[in-house]
Amino acid sequence: MKIHTNRFARLAGVAILATSVAMSGCDLDELLEVTDPDTVNPGTLNDPATLPIQVTGAYSEFVAAYSGAGGDAFVSTTALMSDEFFSSGTFTTRTQTDRRNQFTPADGNTTDGTYVNMQQARFALGEAALAVAEFESTADPRYSEMKALEGFTLVALGEAYCSAVPISRIAEDGSFEYGSPQSSASVTQSGIALLDEAIGAGGGSLPAVVKGRALINVGQYAAAASAVASVPTSFTYFAAHSEEGDNNPIYSLQDNGRYSISEVEGGNGLPYRSDDDPRVPWFQDPDDPNGFDDAYPLYKSLRYTAFTSPLVVASGVEARLIEAEAALNAGNPGSMITILNALRADVVNLMSGLTGGVYTPDSGLGPLVDPGTDDARLDLVMKERAYWMHLTGHRLGDLRRLVANYGRSATEVYPTGAYHKGGQYSDDLVFPLDFDEANNPNFTHDVCNVDAAGFGS
Repeated sequence: MKIHTNRFARLAGVAILATSVAMSGCDLDELLEVTDPDTVNPGTLNDPATLPIQVTGAYSEFVAAYSGAGGDAFVSTTALMSDEFFSSGTFTTRTQTDRRNQFTPADGNTTDGTYVNMQQARFALGEAALAVAEFESTADPRYSEMKALEGFTLVALGEAYCSAVPISRIAEDGSFEYGSPQSSASVTQSGIALLDEAIGAGGGSLPAVVKGRALINVGQYAAAASAVASVPTSFTYFAAHSEEGDNNPIYSLQDNGRYSISEVEGGNGLPYRSDDDPRVPWFQDPDDPNGFDDAYPLYKSLRYTAFTSPLVVASGVEARLIEAEAALNAGNPGSMITILNALRADVVNLMSGLTGGVYTPDSGLGPLVDPGTDDARLDLVMKERAYWMHLTGHRLGDLRRLVANYGRSATEVYPTGAYHKGGQYSDDLVFPLDFDEANNPNFTHDVCNVDAAGFGS
């Protein structure tokens, strides 16, 4: 197999962008050369004993993209673009994301690094899976884990970015293959194919939940419910964080006062603070009540209390919420209410599990009743999703689906009207792609419409 040069170079610390970013003016072969013997190199990685390094490195790339990278990761940027966070800092790029009025790609945006990191993680995870298959076998649990996380990167790219994401590759002979723009639906289906590989290799609950997430994004609700049916409600898969490496981005950005928990943001947002719901625990420090920008109050989440707090990527609670939404779409609201109430009845244990023991509620939740109309039922299941999965990278995708799949108008769903730092909320519904994607000869930024919620075909 001619995979070693690419895999070894990436995991040796060379910042190869396994995406549609060409290094303008640079020689790719030169970038692939590794000269640092203090990390790892092609010679040492020929040894199967180094497989744990490759797997750990790929996992770290995923964490950096999803919930690390010094703060501006998938989880935190989607929270800012949706109604979960408002900007209490001074960074103009973050304010523009919060206001849904992002800069042009040439001027740069908060999500640029997230896009690059997600594409790099996609590549690293695929190469790590190949290494596991080569040095061990596809029956090794690490193979299915790497394929599941690789599939997740595509689901995330299809969920939060415009419907024109190229998926570029490095071929086995070392040549760079530029991708063409793909619709969000197409990127998501590619992710589902990888998740099916993980499931076929015995992957269990992680790929099943991510597949369910992908399927509801593209409106395949019955298939989504089937995908997650065997997932235990107690299942959790976490992104791990550390003091020295990738910090928990929610804690980090609240610790330095940049992001604050919203309350009915832009008129359409949920009342995260005033509902006093045990799934959305928050506090305001009386000794430090304001954000980095002292003009704005700082409300912090108690789900994450340290740089090292774990952050859930996929869970059995999410599986049940997928089943509840599928039941609604199947015309069975009674089943939807039953599923939601079963979760609510066990909120103390489930919230402790979802936060890795960081937070355990001291109060429970009463049962829900059927609100009586399909619109109200949809509002209910989306609110339950928002509270159970608060600040875990799901809310922006749900807002997008309300427009793309359920026919709601953007002005009914996203924060709108007057913005707290002046002016008005704008029209952006998804993220643009990093400017470096312009180096891809198959791509131009004018095909990336951030005002459109649709997943395409």
